[in-house]
Amino acid sequence: MKQRIILTAVLCFLASPLFGKTWRVGPTRQYTAPSQVMSLVASGDTVEIDAGLYLKDVGAWNADSLVLRCSSGYAHLDAQRTAAQRKGIWVINGKHTYVEGIEFSGCAILAADGENGAGIRLQGTSLECRRCYFHDNQEGILTGQDPASDILLEACEFARNGVESGSNAGYEHHIYIGHDRTATVRFCYFHSSIQGHEIKSRASTNYILYNHIVDGTTGDGSLSIDLPNGGLSYVIGNTIEKGPASVNATILGYGEEGIINADSEYYVVNNTVVVDRSYARFDTIAPGAKAKLINNIIAGVIRPLNPTADTISNIISSDPAFFHFLSSTAYDYRAMVLFPGIDPGSAHGFSLRPESMYVDRLDSMVRDTSSFQIGAFSQLPYPESVHASSALPVSSAYPDPFDRETRIALPATFNRGSVTLELYDASGSRVLSEERPAMSGFVQLLRGTLPAGVYYYQLVSPEGVGICSGSVVVVP
Repeated sequence: MKQRIILTAVLCFLASPLFGKTWRVGPTRQYTAPSQVMSLVASGDTVEIDAGLYLKDVGAWNADSLVLRCSSGYAHLDAQRTAAQRKGIWVINGKHTYVEGIEFSGCAILAADGENGAGIRLQGTSLECRRCYFHDNQEGILTGQDPASDILLEACEFARNGVESGSNAGYEHHIYIGHDRTATVRFCYFHSSIQGHEIKSRASTNYILYNHIVDGTTGDGSLSIDLPNGGLSYVIGNTIEKGPASVNATILGYGEEGIINADSEYYVVNNTVVVDRSYARFDTIAPGAKAKLINNIIAGVIRPLNPTADTISNIISSDPAFFHFLSSTAYDYRAMVLFPGIDPGSAHGFSLRPESMYVDRLDSMVRDTSSFQIGAFSQLPYPESVHASSALPVSSAYPDPFDRETRIALPATFNRGSVTLELYDASGSRVLSEERPAMSGFVQLLRGTLPAGVYYYQLVSPEGVGICSGSVVVVP
């Protein structure tokens, strides 16, 4: 069942003006633009902005505990290459600001000023940003260096932020979080970054959860996720595509500018990563960090995983077709065949078990936690939209696990005399491809010299058509 994100669920007091005044802003109201009330609001006030286009309307918010939102649709702030204080469309100086339903675009400042004009420039303490759209700025969100600040970005979209050329190219990102206390980024959609990173955070603790990160055919950005100073970091349940035009071969970076944050432990769990570049490096991990890579799908030509990390139950294949993704061309990486994983457990009191799945920037799905599967999805969202012919039926084997032989079940409708058994190991390498008799509804698999481990199979008809697929475990 699809579960819609409740935008005001986490800190509902921010979205409910219990004490402050509510200001109405819109083309047909007394105040026709948000900047007209910036000097009037007091701490605890709410500014309700009507949907519509606001040209070159930039400025600074200075009061604390403000709620700034467009409740229906989007209020589009098109800066048209302007910026407040040579910093951003909105410069937020107050504490504990909530922003919802705002579209930020077109912010730019001169190269001499840093060429990092941002949709939001946070100079205050703590920001919650939900259901916002940042595009075609030099920087999407840029925060300061506040060890008491907590950043939450949820259900937002980031597109085409960055600077393409010149001395500042590559230093601007979709989001750039400074030395804040925590950074939580979840259910967001990042795509087509320009030269810079999709996500960069120097926060002491990072929660990068259930996002969709895509370079696409034209995005020439750098790292998908960069955590340059370490810190306690959880990267769980994301889908990541490294595009052909990316200027950097590395997908994930951890501690590349020095491990200076305390508790520098790095958990990369249940992500689905696809490489469309000629080759890529999955991660760089600085010496001294404790890293665990668990239950990840990695598809495409990629260098070996970092040997300093504890790698458990990951599947790597240079051929993305091995995973039967629903639509690689549409960057839909729901695997049509489920792969068994392990229980990743918890770390520092935080569960590493993925609890949700990304659907789009306004929706998520609760993930089935009754069993542990590899990758960002445990079952297909919207199964009613998938034609049965799009996926191979999932078969079963008995006994499973097995030590000598097992029998792989054929669909009841299959009545041919033979099939081809294709068997792959956990790295995605094919270890067997042989024609086998189809006896009484099953195909026999002998262990032979197979080492212990997890194997994935596909049964193919004499005409070369896939019949069914599944997995088996060989025990010592």
